[in-house]
Amino acid sequence: MLVRALKFAGFRNLAPASLEPGPRFNVFAGDNGQGKTNLLEALYVVCTLRSFRSSRLKDLISIHDEQAYVGARVARGGLERRYELTINARSRVVRLDNKAVRPIARYFGNFNVVLFAPEDLLVAKGSPGERRRFLDRAVFTLEPAFLAVAQDFEKVLKSRNVVLRDEQLATTSKEEMLAVYDHQLAKLSAQILLARLEYLNRVHDIFAKAFEEITRSGLPASLSYDASGEVVEKSESRALPTLEDLETRYLEAMMSSRRADLGRGSTNVGPHRDILLFELAGQAAGTFASQGQLRAMILAWKTAEMDLLAKVHEDPPALLLDDVSSELDPKRNEYLFEFLRERDNQCFISTTHPKFVLLEEDRRDFSVESGRIELVS
Repeated sequence: MLVRALKFAGFRNLAPASLEPGPRFNVFAGDNGQGKTNLLEALYVVCTLRSFRSSRLKDLISIHDEQAYVGARVARGGLERRYELTINARSRVVRLDNKAVRPIARYFGNFNVVLFAPEDLLVAKGSPGERRRFLDRAVFTLEPAFLAVAQDFEKVLKSRNVVLRDEQLATTSKEEMLAVYDHQLAKLSAQILLARLEYLNRVHDIFAKAFEEITRSGLPASLSYDASGEVVEKSESRALPTLEDLETRYLEAMMSSRRADLGRGSTNVGPHRDILLFELAGQAAGTFASQGQLRAMILAWKTAEMDLLAKVHEDPPALLLDDVSSELDPKRNEYLFEFLRERDNQCFISTTHPKFVLLEEDRRDFSVESGRIELVS
């Protein structure tokens, strides 16, 4: 898969431009605050229809414009397609090959990117919510339909919590409404949990192997998932229950938790309460691993994420590398670029200085200053 052209206007601080990236390594160099991350965000947004930095569409629009536009021309398997997104303050217009897209799921599947940002390096030691979002982003990249399920779950969860906190509702009415929401939430929770566990099963061994290649430490790295409500036992994480079985377990767990939920005014059973752990030699990495080991784990995860996508789609995704090399120690930085040289991924790399990017061949350099992007001859 190759991004042949990228066009944008009115996007953050970027000056309107049309770029023709190279097929391998595209390096965007400039001081902090000049727009390097905005460029990678534009590419991520036109691929995924969402930002990795903000949930509000209006944040993507330049303060000098009323709307933003991003378009990409993408070649895959001998076919070239045009992806376009126009963003307004409260809406978006999506087009594929100059046509409106309905249903929106038709937009996804043939245009894949993997993002690696500096904040990702903190995930293994971060909050459970950060690790859940990190996992969900990877699941969505592999299975785009996952996004709609996650969005539906958030809507139902919010509605159920409103009912739990409503002290004006009669007891009978509240119980009837909660029964409806419990069934809806159990179904969506089962779908999310199964998608997460299936992804972890597929990525686990690739991740463990990559970690050993990076560290050569002999210490095994692993991934552990703890589902709230005890709907899945540890022994079931690799031999998964069926979707129907999970839905039944969630419904039973929610009913058992209802009194506690009413007391707290929130839902305490569901994938929004689950915990993903990065483990080193069987111990929680966030507590016992060194800073270098934690960063190596995330580097191994990204390695595994890209390899899994390439295997499933029989085509490597584009990699968006946002100034990560400056955050890695020399040893892991060297591994990163060695890994990239050995793969066929098209890469978009931001950096404060070109010298930080340890690549010499198949490279196209751009300068970024005050939102203006220029090819360096």
